[in-house]
Amino acid sequence: MVMLSIVLMAIVMVFAAFTLFAPLALNYGRFHTGFCLHCPERDTGAVVEVNAASAALSSAYGGRNLRLRRCNLLAPGEVCRQACLKGIAA
Repeated sequence: MVMLSIVLMAIVMVFAAFTLFAPLALNYGRFHTGFCLHCPERDTGAVVEVNAASAALSSAYGGRNLRLRRCNLLAPGEVCRQACLKGIAA
């Protein structure tokens, strides 16, 4: 019984490594730096950072989950429609 639980735990760990950790490690580098984009709301250039972990995981499986983490044009607490993120290819 102990051997069965060890084998099942190993299978779960390998599954987690291939479905979560590998895509995160392979795609995180694409999203962890800032992007220089054109802000359509203020009609000027902006440096934006996205939530790299969720963007890396979603792009590994064909999704587009880009969420603005920081923008140099926004004051603290200010929000925008994130229209500039449509220019980033996921």
